[in-house]
Order: sequence, then C-alpha cells, then structure tokens
Amino acid sequence: MAGRLKRVAGSAVVYVGIVLGTLVLLDLTLIVFGLFPPTHDYGDPEVGWVAARPSGEMREDRCMEFSTREIFRISRNEDALRTSRSAERLRQDDDLFKVAVTGDSQTELCAPNPLTHFGVLERELTASGMPSAAYAYGAGKYAPLQAYLAVMRASRGYATDALVLNFYTGNDFLDMLRVDDRPHFAPAGDGYTIAAPVWFQLDDPTVRRRSRVLYALRTVLKRTGLHTVLVRVRYHRATAAAQGKGLRSVLAYMNDLRKSASPEVGYAAALTAQMLNQQLFFHRFPDSKAESLRRVRALFELVRREHPEMVLVLSPLPSYQLVREQPVDDILLRTIERLPITYESGVREEGELYEALRVLAAQTGWRFADNLAPLRAYAGTERLFNDFDYHYLPPASDIIGRAQAAAFATPSDTPPDPSR
Repeated sequence: MAGRLKRVAGSAVVYVGIVLGTLVLLDLTLIVFGLFPPTHDYGDPEVGWVAARPSGEMREDRCMEFSTREIFRISRNEDALRTSRSAERLRQDDDLFKVAVTGDSQTELCAPNPLTHFGVLERELTASGMPSAAYAYGAGKYAPLQAYLAVMRASRGYATDALVLNFYTGNDFLDMLRVDDRPHFAPAGDGYTIAAPVWFQLDDPTVRRRSRVLYALRTVLKRTGLHTVLVRVRYHRATAAAQGKGLRSVLAYMNDLRKSASPEVGYAAALTAQMLNQQLFFHRFPDSKAESLRRVRALFELVRREHPEMVLVLSPLPSYQLVREQPVDDILLRTIERLPITYESGVREEGELYEALRVLAAQTGWRFADNLAPLRAYAGTERLFNDFDYHYLPPASDIIGRAQAAAFATPSDTPPDPSR
C-alpha cells in the first residue's frame, strides 16, 4: 500500500509540474507577442477610487432614481464637481462665498442639483444675503476621510471658504475603520497617520502586472465571490484577534450579513449597506465603536489643522432607521427579526453616535447642522427616503439643506463673513 501511494504521489507531482510548466510557457509566449493583454482596474493612490473624473469641460451626466425610474440630468464642471458654475469662474470670482460639500452616496444623490441638499444650501445662503456657490463631490461607499481628500483635491485652487462634511450615521462609523481600496487612518504613536489603500477589489496602481494566467485566476476568484469572502475573513480575523475573539466571531458576523440580505429591496444588500452592517459589526466587535470615534476625532482635528480659517460644518445624515419615518417599512422589521439585534437597539446606538458627533464637533471647532430634529418633525405626505435602497429624496434634501444653512448663521443670525 505504501509503495502504491508513493507511486501515485510521484505521478501527481509530475502531472502538476507539467501543468505549471505549460501555463508558465503559455504565459511567457502571450507576454512576448503581446496577445490578450489583461485589462486592470487600477485604483487611485490618493482617494482609492474616482466616481467622476475631470473632463476639461462643463457636462451633464444622466442618472436614474431607481425607486421611480425617472431619468435626471446632473451638471458637473470641468473638475467633476456638481455645480452649474465653471471651474474658471469658481477660481476667479471672489464675490461668491464658496462651499465645498462632500460625503458618500447620500450626497451623490440622483436628483437635479437644485433639489439636492447642497443645492438647497446654496439657495438658502444666497437668499440670506450672501451670494454663494456650493459644489459637491460625493461617491458611493466613500468613507469620511476619503470624501474629504477627494473634494479638496477636486476643488484645488478655488479658495474655498467653507466645507460641509456630510457624515452618514448609518454606515460611516464603520467605514472609518475600513482599509479596502481606500486611504485610512493607521495608528502612529499617540495619534494616526493617513495610510495608503490596501488594494482588494481594485488593482495596485504602483504595480503593473503582465501575467495573463494570474489575471485569469484573479478574475475567476472575483466573479465567483470567493475572493471577497477570503478578503473579508482575513480582514475581520485581525479585528477579532485585537479584541480577544476568534474565527467563530468572524463567521458569526458573516452569517449575520448573509441573513440580512433581502430580495424585497432594490438590491439584496441594500438594508445591509445602508444600516445593518454597522450595527452587526459593532454587535460582534464592540470595541470597534470606540476606535471609530477616535478616528472621527482625528479627522475633525486634521481638517481644522489644515484649514484654520475655513468655516467647517459637520452635517450628520441620519439613516431611515434613526429618522423613524412612520409607518416603518415591514421589510426592515422582518429582516431585523432574523438578526441578533433589534430595531430599537439600532435606533438607540445610532442616536448615541449622532450625539457623539455633536460633542466632537464642538470640541474640535466645527459647526453642527442638526438634521435629525427637523427630519423627525416632518409632517408631509411624501417619503423622505426611497424604498429601493433607502437614499434621501428631495423632500428630505430640502430639510437638510435648510438645516445646513442655519448652521452658517452667527449668533446675530447673519451669514458668516466671506472673507473668513
């Protein structure tokens, strides 16, 4: 028996060697003759990924509001910022109070610019006696640090007077901890430093891969979803280990994510992405919440330090769950029933995080736009959030834009001095 196993193993080694040698020879041949070059999706070394790229000209993009299937046109200037004003005008016009606005997909909403919260903000500031221009750069899945870096790069040279950071309380606390394909804070001594993205889904822009065989293997892994699973396990095991937990906690969390998916919303992970993932992560890895708040403070201090004369406005954007729009959609309640959390615990936790932002803003020299109170006080008949993936609709944007404008008012209820 031992001799037979030895012969089988020897044959297997030979065949594996032949296969590997053939693949190497094939790969080298394709490289030498330039056949079937791989198409890589390289990340951006500064901001991770770019949602809208500079075009050098004013343009209109098209988007669909999936809950209504309406098609809207949204204007962008040459630097890919959402505004009707050209980059040249924004650089040269010293009479305008210039406000940069940034955030994740709750900022990059599919609606005409005047109906978004940054459009309402511009209108309200102008109506108050201060001609203003609000230009926005938001991107789906952006973390707050990432959003800040992106908008400041896009508006370089504009002499921006104010920054509005939209902090989506439904998932941005979790995003502050993520390293996947995005710049992030890494511990350094008693504080943090900005670390380069860890490339998972996107390709490292500093490495030019030529292998066709390895490219095909990575493509298969990504399309089967195996690559994502392996990345998640590796990433979350490090988090678990730091909190004295093991693989069991990681698998329990990933199983929670599986159970939070629902075919009844616009895409299966909509509720997970917008609200539930953050709650589940902090439930399984509770020490992460305090670490997230430390990084939020580090971000606020960094922005204040880099822009000491700029008016900084923190605008927390509460999730559908925190706003508690009535009646609560059954799909959310049914999904939560499958999970180790409750509807009320989610409201309570996100509410506590919202209030933590209020405190941090005061401590770091930011103004605070309280969006939650007026959103909860809304008595209209139109929905504030769509029922496709729970993003803000124009009635909510109108409320938020007005609250943001109110945050600019000085104690004497006059607009801030544009020369600040």
